[in-house]
Amino acid sequence: MKNKTLKRIITASLSALMVSGVCMNVSAGNGSTDATVKSYEEQLQAIKNKQQEALKKLEQVRNQQTTAYTEMGTLDELIKYNTELKNLAEGQLDTIELQIAEKKAAILETEEDIAKQEEAFLERMVQIYMDDTTDYIELILGSESLVDFLSRIEKINAIFEYDEKLIDTLETNKKYLELERENLAAAEETQLIRVSELEKAIKDNQEIYEEKLNYVSYLESNETLWLNEYNYNKQLEDQKNKELEEYLAELQKKTQSQYVGGAIGWPLEAGAYYRVSSPYGWRTIFGVREFHLGIDLAAYYGTKVLSANSGTVLVSEEHYSYGNYILIDHGGGISTLYAHLSERLVKVGDTVSPGQLIGYVGLTGRTTGAHLHFETRVNGKTDDPENHLIFP
Repeated sequence: MKNKTLKRIITASLSALMVSGVCMNVSAGNGSTDATVKSYEEQLQAIKNKQQEALKKLEQVRNQQTTAYTEMGTLDELIKYNTELKNLAEGQLDTIELQIAEKKAAILETEEDIAKQEEAFLERMVQIYMDDTTDYIELILGSESLVDFLSRIEKINAIFEYDEKLIDTLETNKKYLELERENLAAAEETQLIRVSELEKAIKDNQEIYEEKLNYVSYLESNETLWLNEYNYNKQLEDQKNKELEEYLAELQKKTQSQYVGGAIGWPLEAGAYYRVSSPYGWRTIFGVREFHLGIDLAAYYGTKVLSANSGTVLVSEEHYSYGNYILIDHGGGISTLYAHLSERLVKVGDTVSPGQLIGYVGLTGRTTGAHLHFETRVNGKTDDPENHLIFP
């Protein structure tokens, strides 16, 4: 949207400056440029320069804005991505912490089982030690035979071996659980570092994003500044153009000659190919609605351009929009303008006759194809050329 606004501003500027360009370089009767007109020309040129500078600054600011918005979009995506990674890492950290808690509980339970088993084992050992003689006498006396005695001894040894194996197993399980807990603790530490790194990355990117946001605000204030500068000079230009038109009208009244007579002739050589590519009036070009001050006669490059009637050359120069153009005064407030010429064959002050060769169709100035831009003016104001021309 901003690019369209800039294009609209530029187009409006070009259109306004084209109007002012037509009014420039009007000569007084002695062939020298009128001092007041010259002063207006200089003022309008200075205003035009300021407008172009403002438009240049506007374009720079808006390019910087586009770059900043692109960078902010990238930062925003990076922040979202890192936030998702952080949330995932925190979820994994919660899982690890839960597993560590479970391992701690399992180790504690195993330690309790070992303690109980060791206590039971010790109690049996103490009992056997304290009652060693009695036990063995009772064991012998209570045995029905030697086989029974040995069987009882084997059972006692089996109980001891079972206790020892159970304790060994519990100790092994405890060591395994402690190893798992150590591994989980290392994983927890790694995950904590990962979460910390992601939090720092998110914070750093958020700080950069805020800096870009402040930069965009600064650019927006600059955009407003240069847009106001352009609008001020555009209003000043319109005012100066109006003053110049009023002065030229007064000047024309003092120096106006009678109309040379005759009809406005066809401005292209006889038999030359042409088509009306853009008529007089409102049109849309480059996406912008503007008022077209003449008609565009599309023709082959180099086609001869002829004076529409006899008269005096008021302007013959190069303009940034019209390109090479010529303005001829036919007297009685009637004048014709020929623009985008590849070459100008007459100069200011020259007297021309009807049908005289004055230039060639070209591509100079603001144009998208070879054509003659032709205007008819009555008392300084444009009029539809179709009201004056007879089309071949």
